[in-house]
Amino acid sequence: MVPRRITRKAGLVFLACLCFIFLNVKFIVEWRDDVSWIPHRHRHLSNSSFWIPLAEGKTVFYTHFKFMPFIPKYILNNPNTCRNYESLSFLVMVHSTVFHFDQREFLRRTWANKDLLRSHTMRVLFLVGLPRESSIQERLQKENDQHGDIVQGDFIDDYHNLTHKGVMGFKWISENCNIAKFVIKIDDDVFVNIFYLIETVLPVVEKHPRHIFCYTRGNNTVARDGRHAVDIHYFPGERRLPFPFCAGPFVLIPNAVVTEMYVSSLRTPFIWLDDVYLFGILPLVTGNISLFHLQKCHEDPNNALECFSLKSQCDILAAFAWDDKTMFTLWNYNLRQYNERLWRYV
Repeated sequence: MVPRRITRKAGLVFLACLCFIFLNVKFIVEWRDDVSWIPHRHRHLSNSSFWIPLAEGKTVFYTHFKFMPFIPKYILNNPNTCRNYESLSFLVMVHSTVFHFDQREFLRRTWANKDLLRSHTMRVLFLVGLPRESSIQERLQKENDQHGDIVQGDFIDDYHNLTHKGVMGFKWISENCNIAKFVIKIDDDVFVNIFYLIETVLPVVEKHPRHIFCYTRGNNTVARDGRHAVDIHYFPGERRLPFPFCAGPFVLIPNAVVTEMYVSSLRTPFIWLDDVYLFGILPLVTGNISLFHLQKCHEDPNNALECFSLKSQCDILAAFAWDDKTMFTLWNYNLRQYNERLWRYV
Protein backbone atom coordinates (compact mmCIF):
# COMPACT_ATOMS: atom_id res chain seq x y z
CA MET A 1 0.00 0.00 0.00
CA VAL A 2 1.37 3.43 -1.05
CA PRO A 3 1.67 5.99 1.77
CA ARG A 4 -0.75 8.94 1.49
CA ARG A 5 2.00 11.60 1.56
CA ILE A 6 3.79 9.93 -1.40
CA THR A 7 0.63 9.91 -3.51
CA ARG A 8 0.00 13.57 -2.55
CA LYS A 9 3.58 14.46 -3.54
CA ALA A 10 3.20 12.61 -6.83
CA GLY A 11 -0.04 14.44 -7.48
CA LEU A 12 1.61 17.82 -6.93
CA VAL A 13 4.45 16.90 -9.27
CA PHE A 14 1.92 15.80 -11.88
CA LEU A 15 0.01 19.10 -11.59
CA ALA A 16 3.25 21.07 -11.86
CA CYS A 17 4.15 19.18 -15.04
CA LEU A 18 0.73 19.89 -16.52
CA CYS A 19 1.13 23.61 -15.79
CA PHE A 20 4.58 23.64 -17.37
CA ILE A 21 3.32 21.89 -20.51
CA PHE A 22 0.34 24.24 -20.77
CA LEU A 23 2.48 27.35 -20.51
CA ASN A 24 4.94 26.13 -23.12
CA VAL A 25 2.21 25.05 -25.53
CA LYS A 26 0.56 28.45 -25.08
CA PHE A 27 3.85 30.18 -25.87
CA ILE A 28 4.44 28.07 -28.97
CA VAL A 29 0.91 28.66 -30.26
CA GLU A 30 1.25 32.41 -29.77
CA TRP A 31 4.58 32.59 -31.62
CA ARG A 32 4.30 29.85 -34.22
CA ASP A 33 3.18 32.26 -36.97
CA ASP A 34 5.73 34.95 -36.14
CA VAL A 35 9.23 33.51 -35.93
CA SER A 36 10.95 35.70 -38.53
CA TRP A 37 12.49 37.76 -35.73
CA ILE A 38 14.63 34.76 -34.71
CA PRO A 39 18.03 34.69 -36.46
CA HIS A 40 18.24 31.45 -38.45
CA ARG A 41 21.28 30.28 -36.54
CA HIS A 42 19.01 29.84 -33.48
CA ARG A 43 16.40 27.62 -35.16
CA HIS A 44 16.16 23.91 -34.45
CA LEU A 45 18.34 21.65 -36.57
CA SER A 46 16.98 18.97 -38.85
CA ASN A 47 18.85 15.90 -40.02
CA SER A 48 18.67 16.51 -43.78
CA SER A 49 21.29 18.24 -45.94
CA PHE A 50 21.11 20.73 -48.76
CA TRP A 51 23.46 20.18 -51.68
CA ILE A 52 24.93 23.12 -53.58
CA PRO A 53 26.05 22.40 -57.15
CA LEU A 54 29.60 23.41 -58.06
CA ALA A 55 31.56 23.26 -61.29
CA GLU A 56 32.59 19.99 -62.92
CA GLY A 57 29.78 18.03 -61.27
CA LYS A 58 31.06 18.66 -57.73
CA THR A 59 28.84 19.59 -54.80
CA VAL A 60 29.11 20.97 -51.30
CA PHE A 61 26.48 20.64 -48.61
CA TYR A 62 25.34 21.92 -45.28
CA THR A 63 23.01 20.40 -42.74
CA HIS A 64 20.31 23.00 -42.71
CA PHE A 65 17.97 24.35 -40.10
CA LYS A 66 14.30 23.46 -39.99
CA PHE A 67 13.31 25.12 -43.20
CA MET A 68 10.21 26.77 -44.55
CA PRO A 69 10.43 29.27 -47.42
CA PHE A 70 10.80 32.84 -46.20
CA ILE A 71 7.97 34.87 -47.72
CA PRO A 72 8.17 38.29 -46.07
CA LYS A 73 5.18 40.35 -45.11
CA TYR A 74 5.50 44.07 -45.67
CA ILE A 75 4.93 46.50 -42.80
CA LEU A 76 5.65 49.48 -45.05
CA ASN A 77 5.44 49.13 -48.80
CA ASN A 78 5.63 51.37 -51.85
CA PRO A 79 4.53 49.19 -54.75
CA ASN A 80 4.20 52.17 -57.14
CA THR A 81 7.89 53.14 -56.96
CA CYS A 82 8.65 51.92 -60.48
CA ARG A 83 5.30 52.59 -62.07
CA ASN A 84 4.55 55.42 -64.49
CA TYR A 85 7.81 54.60 -66.28
CA GLU A 86 8.09 52.77 -69.57
CA SER A 87 11.55 51.65 -68.51
CA LEU A 88 14.15 52.30 -65.83
CA SER A 89 17.91 52.17 -66.16
CA PHE A 90 18.60 51.52 -62.47
CA LEU A 91 16.79 50.59 -59.31
CA VAL A 92 19.06 51.42 -56.37
CA MET A 93 18.24 48.84 -53.68
CA VAL A 94 19.72 50.02 -50.38
CA HIS A 95 20.13 47.67 -47.42
CA SER A 96 19.63 50.21 -44.64
CA THR A 97 19.71 49.92 -40.87
CA VAL A 98 16.32 51.00 -39.59
CA PHE A 99 17.61 53.89 -37.43
CA HIS A 100 20.02 55.28 -40.10
CA PHE A 101 17.84 58.27 -40.91
CA ASP A 102 20.77 60.55 -41.79
CA GLN A 103 22.43 58.02 -44.09
CA ARG A 104 19.25 57.62 -46.11
CA GLU A 105 18.90 61.37 -46.43
CA PHE A 106 22.54 61.72 -47.57
CA LEU A 107 21.91 59.22 -50.36
CA ARG A 108 18.73 60.98 -51.48
CA ARG A 109 20.62 64.27 -51.70
CA THR A 110 23.72 63.01 -53.48
CA TRP A 111 24.41 60.35 -56.12
CA ALA A 112 21.21 58.33 -55.49
CA ASN A 113 18.90 61.30 -56.06
CA LYS A 114 16.09 59.87 -58.17
CA ASP A 115 15.83 63.15 -60.11
CA LEU A 116 19.55 63.40 -60.87
CA LEU A 117 19.63 61.63 -64.24
CA ARG A 118 17.46 62.16 -67.27
CA SER A 119 19.22 60.09 -69.88
CA HIS A 120 19.35 57.16 -67.44
CA THR A 121 16.26 56.98 -65.23
CA MET A 122 16.80 55.84 -61.66
CA ARG A 123 14.71 55.09 -58.58
CA VAL A 124 15.86 54.34 -55.04
CA LEU A 125 14.40 51.94 -52.49
CA PHE A 126 15.48 51.49 -48.86
CA LEU A 127 15.02 48.06 -47.27
CA VAL A 128 14.66 47.88 -43.47
CA GLY A 129 13.37 45.56 -40.78
CA LEU A 130 11.51 46.20 -37.54
CA PRO A 131 13.04 48.38 -34.81
CA ARG A 132 12.96 47.38 -31.19
CA GLU A 133 11.77 50.85 -30.11
CA SER A 134 8.33 52.19 -31.01
CA SER A 135 9.73 55.73 -31.30
CA ILE A 136 11.96 54.62 -34.19
CA GLN A 137 8.95 53.12 -35.97
CA GLU A 138 7.07 56.41 -35.64
CA ARG A 139 9.99 58.34 -37.17
CA LEU A 140 10.29 55.78 -39.94
CA GLN A 141 6.59 56.12 -40.75
CA LYS A 142 6.98 59.90 -41.05
CA GLU A 143 10.05 59.48 -43.24
CA ASN A 144 8.16 57.13 -45.53
CA ASP A 145 5.17 59.48 -45.66
CA GLN A 146 7.51 62.19 -46.88
CA HIS A 147 9.63 60.25 -49.38
CA GLY A 148 7.67 57.10 -50.25
CA ASP A 149 10.80 55.01 -50.81
CA ILE A 150 10.95 52.56 -47.89
CA VAL A 151 10.05 48.88 -47.80
CA GLN A 152 9.91 47.35 -44.32
CA GLY A 153 9.67 43.64 -43.58
CA ASP A 154 8.19 41.84 -40.59
CA PHE A 155 11.52 40.76 -39.10
CA ILE A 156 13.76 42.42 -36.53
CA ASP A 157 16.38 44.68 -38.10
CA ASP A 158 19.38 42.70 -36.91
CA TYR A 159 22.84 41.86 -38.26
CA HIS A 160 21.92 38.18 -38.35
CA ASN A 161 18.76 38.89 -40.34
CA LEU A 162 20.44 40.56 -43.32
CA THR A 163 19.61 37.59 -45.54
CA HIS A 164 15.92 38.24 -44.83
CA LYS A 165 16.40 41.80 -46.06
CA GLY A 166 18.01 40.69 -49.30
CA VAL A 167 15.39 38.06 -50.10
CA MET A 168 12.68 40.61 -49.34
CA GLY A 169 14.30 42.93 -51.87
CA PHE A 170 14.36 40.21 -54.52
CA LYS A 171 10.70 39.43 -53.85
CA TRP A 172 9.68 43.10 -54.03
CA ILE A 173 11.53 43.64 -57.32
CA SER A 174 9.95 40.51 -58.79
CA GLU A 175 6.50 41.83 -57.91
CA ASN A 176 6.87 45.55 -58.54
CA CYS A 177 9.86 46.54 -60.66
CA ASN A 178 10.59 44.21 -63.54
CA ILE A 179 10.99 47.21 -65.87
CA ALA A 180 14.34 48.20 -64.31
CA LYS A 181 17.24 47.06 -66.45
CA PHE A 182 19.75 46.84 -63.60
CA VAL A 183 19.62 46.68 -59.82
CA ILE A 184 22.36 48.47 -57.89
CA LYS A 185 22.50 46.79 -54.49
CA ILE A 186 24.39 48.84 -51.89
CA ASP A 187 24.64 49.34 -48.16
CA ASP A 188 23.61 52.73 -46.80
CA ASP A 189 27.21 53.78 -46.10
CA VAL A 190 28.43 53.42 -49.70
CA PHE A 191 29.20 56.14 -52.25
CA VAL A 192 28.88 55.24 -55.94
CA ASN A 193 30.57 57.10 -58.78
CA ILE A 194 27.41 57.00 -60.86
CA PHE A 195 28.94 58.83 -63.83
CA TYR A 196 31.88 56.43 -64.06
CA LEU A 197 29.40 53.57 -63.80
CA ILE A 198 27.45 54.88 -66.79
CA GLU A 199 30.43 55.87 -68.95
CA THR A 200 32.86 53.02 -68.31
CA VAL A 201 31.21 50.07 -66.57
CA LEU A 202 27.77 49.95 -68.18
CA PRO A 203 29.01 49.25 -71.73
CA VAL A 204 30.75 46.13 -70.39
CA VAL A 205 27.80 45.09 -68.24
CA GLU A 206 25.34 45.25 -71.11
CA LYS A 207 27.31 42.58 -72.98
CA HIS A 208 26.92 40.06 -70.13
CA PRO A 209 23.20 39.68 -69.29
CA ARG A 210 23.71 36.74 -66.91
CA HIS A 211 26.66 38.10 -64.94
CA ILE A 212 26.55 39.72 -61.51
CA PHE A 213 29.17 42.48 -61.24
CA CYS A 214 30.88 43.03 -57.90
CA TYR A 215 34.05 42.76 -55.90
CA THR A 216 34.33 38.99 -55.75
CA ARG A 217 35.81 37.02 -52.89
CA GLY A 218 37.15 33.51 -53.32
CA ASN A 219 38.72 30.83 -51.17
CA ASN A 220 37.45 32.52 -48.02
CA THR A 221 37.98 30.75 -44.71
CA VAL A 222 34.86 29.22 -43.18
CA ALA A 223 34.90 31.01 -39.83
CA ARG A 224 33.92 28.94 -36.81
CA ASP A 225 34.32 31.76 -34.28
CA GLY A 226 34.29 35.54 -34.28
CA ARG A 227 31.85 37.96 -35.85
CA HIS A 228 31.33 35.96 -39.05
CA ALA A 229 31.21 32.53 -37.44
CA VAL A 230 28.94 29.84 -38.82
CA ASP A 231 27.80 26.68 -37.10
CA ILE A 232 29.69 23.43 -37.74
CA HIS A 233 26.60 22.18 -39.57
CA TYR A 234 27.41 24.62 -42.38
CA PHE A 235 29.92 23.16 -44.83
CA PRO A 236 31.12 20.42 -42.46
CA GLY A 237 34.72 19.42 -43.04
CA GLU A 238 35.40 22.47 -45.21
CA ARG A 239 38.10 24.92 -44.14
CA ARG A 240 37.41 27.29 -47.02
CA LEU A 241 34.33 28.11 -49.07
CA PRO A 242 34.59 26.15 -52.33
CA PHE A 243 32.82 28.86 -54.34
CA PRO A 244 33.22 32.64 -54.84
CA PHE A 245 30.69 35.23 -53.74
CA CYS A 246 30.21 38.99 -53.96
CA ALA A 247 31.22 41.41 -51.24
CA GLY A 248 27.90 43.04 -50.49
CA PRO A 249 28.55 46.80 -50.22
CA PHE A 250 28.22 47.24 -54.01
CA VAL A 251 26.67 44.69 -56.39
CA LEU A 252 25.33 45.36 -59.89
CA ILE A 253 22.69 42.83 -60.94
CA PRO A 254 20.88 42.44 -64.26
CA ASN A 255 17.25 42.53 -63.27
CA ALA A 256 16.53 39.59 -65.56
CA VAL A 257 18.07 37.19 -63.01
CA VAL A 258 16.54 38.68 -59.84
CA THR A 259 13.23 36.83 -60.09
CA GLU A 260 15.05 33.57 -60.79
CA MET A 261 17.17 34.01 -57.66
CA TYR A 262 14.11 34.81 -55.57
CA VAL A 263 12.44 31.60 -56.78
CA SER A 264 15.64 29.72 -55.87
CA SER A 265 15.49 31.18 -52.36
CA LEU A 266 12.14 29.43 -51.84
CA ARG A 267 13.92 26.07 -51.94
CA THR A 268 17.31 27.05 -50.54
CA PRO A 269 17.74 27.01 -46.73
CA PHE A 270 19.13 30.25 -45.37
CA ILE A 271 22.60 31.09 -44.19
CA TRP A 272 22.75 34.26 -42.12
CA LEU A 273 25.84 35.52 -44.03
CA ASP A 274 23.89 37.49 -46.61
CA ASP A 275 26.75 38.00 -49.07
CA VAL A 276 27.46 34.26 -49.16
CA TYR A 277 23.79 33.36 -49.52
CA LEU A 278 22.52 36.07 -51.89
CA PHE A 279 25.53 36.35 -54.18
CA GLY A 280 27.22 32.99 -53.79
CA ILE A 281 24.74 30.21 -53.12
CA LEU A 282 21.66 31.53 -54.96
CA PRO A 283 23.50 32.06 -58.28
CA LEU A 284 24.78 28.47 -58.04
CA VAL A 285 21.36 27.04 -57.22
CA THR A 286 19.72 29.11 -59.97
CA GLY A 287 22.31 28.08 -62.53
CA ASN A 288 23.88 29.79 -65.53
CA ILE A 289 24.78 32.91 -63.52
CA SER A 290 28.42 33.99 -63.30
CA LEU A 291 30.22 36.54 -61.15
CA PHE A 292 32.26 39.24 -62.86
CA HIS A 293 35.01 40.76 -60.73
CA LEU A 294 35.07 44.55 -60.60
CA GLN A 295 38.10 46.42 -59.35
CA LYS A 296 37.78 49.46 -57.12
CA CYS A 297 34.19 49.04 -55.96
CA HIS A 298 35.04 48.15 -52.36
CA GLU A 299 37.41 51.01 -51.50
CA ASP A 300 38.47 52.52 -48.23
CA PRO A 301 37.15 56.11 -47.91
CA ASN A 302 40.66 57.54 -47.50
CA ASN A 303 41.75 55.98 -50.79
CA ALA A 304 38.68 57.39 -52.49
CA LEU A 305 39.20 60.89 -51.10
CA GLU A 306 42.81 60.88 -52.27
CA CYS A 307 41.84 59.59 -55.71
CA PHE A 308 39.12 62.17 -56.24
CA SER A 309 41.20 65.07 -54.91
CA LEU A 310 44.40 64.33 -56.87
CA LYS A 311 43.26 62.85 -60.19
CA SER A 312 41.45 64.61 -62.99
CA GLN A 313 39.29 61.53 -63.39
CA CYS A 314 39.07 59.01 -60.55
CA ASP A 315 38.41 55.42 -61.61
CA ILE A 316 37.01 54.32 -58.25
CA LEU A 317 33.50 52.96 -58.76
CA ALA A 318 32.31 52.63 -55.15
CA ALA A 319 33.72 53.40 -51.72
CA PHE A 320 32.64 53.38 -48.12
CA ALA A 321 31.43 56.71 -46.73
CA TRP A 322 30.95 56.14 -43.03
CA ASP A 323 29.88 59.68 -42.16
CA ASP A 324 28.05 62.59 -43.78
CA LYS A 325 31.19 64.65 -44.31
CA THR A 326 32.83 61.90 -46.37
CA MET A 327 29.68 61.31 -48.44
CA PHE A 328 29.28 64.98 -49.32
CA THR A 329 33.01 65.49 -49.96
CA LEU A 330 33.14 62.55 -52.34
CA TRP A 331 30.01 63.80 -54.07
CA ASN A 332 31.40 67.33 -54.52
CA TYR A 333 34.65 65.97 -55.94
CA ASN A 334 32.63 63.73 -58.24
CA LEU A 335 30.53 66.62 -59.54
CA ARG A 336 33.63 68.73 -60.09
CA GLN A 337 35.34 66.05 -62.18
CA TYR A 338 32.33 65.46 -64.37
CA ASN A 339 31.18 69.06 -64.58
CA GLU A 340 32.19 69.46 -68.22
CA ARG A 341 30.30 66.33 -69.29
CA LEU A 342 27.44 66.58 -66.82
CA TRP A 343 25.02 67.85 -69.46
CA ARG A 344 24.96 64.34 -70.94
CA TYR A 345 23.23 62.98 -67.88
CA VAL A 346 21.18 65.78 -66.27
